[in-house]
Amino acid sequence: MALKPWYKVVTPREDLRDGRPLDASEFAVHLDHVRDHRAPADYQEPARFFDRTFLTRNLTELAVNVVRRLSGIKVETSAVFNLTTQFGGGKTHALTLLYHLAKGGPESVQWKGVPSILEDAGVKTVPASAVAVFVGTEFDSLTVAAGRTVRRCERHLGARSHFSLEARKHLRW
Repeated sequence: MALKPWYKVVTPREDLRDGRPLDASEFAVHLDHVRDHRAPADYQEPARFFDRTFLTRNLTELAVNVVRRLSGIKVETSAVFNLTTQFGGGKTHALTLLYHLAKGGPESVQWKGVPSILEDAGVKTVPASAVAVFVGTEFDSLTVAAGRTVRRCERHLGARSHFSLEARKHLRW
């Protein structure tokens, strides 16, 4: 059996079909830009992001574990993940996926691929979650910027969060 040409199996993105030049910066996501609503629509809008994301086995496994953990399931579910890839390997893309899942909560079930994540996780929905983004390049432990970073995370998580108490203790406020 002969293989079909790729262009008969998949439909290229609109920009490729229209012959528009590719902008390499379009493929680099910055999580703080997503957090601050400055990212391109493909990253900012969760439904669009999931529509354009291919859920690889590893990305699905990560999402399944995080959804299980957010759902309170601790058995056979990691609490800490070490994302190790080369530059351009998808670490920030994976974090953006998790950001949208946690931020979207129950609404995320409408997005492409999420029903299969939920099925693999053994849960019916993604629970509503408080989300904060910590970008290491924004943090300088020797300046007042550390306090601003902690306060920003507090705003996102809620002032009474465990994070808030621990951060203040370590920063000696």
